[in-house]
Amino acid sequence: MTRRRTFWTAYAVGFAVAAVIAIFAVSMLNKLVPPQVNWQVLQLTTLDGESVSLNEYRGKPLLVNVWATWCKPCLAEMPAINELQQNYPDEISIVTVSDEDTGKLLKFRERHPYTFTYLRATTPLAEQSLTVFPTTYLLDGQGNVEAIYIGAQSWSSTNFIEKILSLN
Repeated sequence: MTRRRTFWTAYAVGFAVAAVIAIFAVSMLNKLVPPQVNWQVLQLTTLDGESVSLNEYRGKPLLVNVWATWCKPCLAEMPAINELQQNYPDEISIVTVSDEDTGKLLKFRERHPYTFTYLRATTPLAEQSLTVFPTTYLLDGQGNVEAIYIGAQSWSSTNFIEKILSLN
């Protein structure tokens, strides 16, 4: 076998192995993030302790961002989420959901007075398999999941804005 042929054979095998690993990783990630969440089970409240249902947000698209105060990618995307809320207040509602201690969330909100709504899950997020942060669900005006975004996103991208506007 020539060197050239050995090289291309090794290259093809390496590419095939990388493709299999990528497919496996994507399938495992999809198992880590639930396609549907029973938000009622999480018993959502405002930071003041008032019960909230996501049904209250029906009528326009809703972005539900699952996050934690210790999650650096979560914190990095929050200014862009806030800008999205400020730029499109009539086109989309945005809520963030964390199961951390209310006091910790209140301190965070005090330091970061974003315009979106902070909600607290009184039941651990892990009970709904929400363990990857940040994970963001885009719901249409009827509460159906239109998209799931894993990890920090560029919320000001033209494609995302167009997707939101198409849901109205």
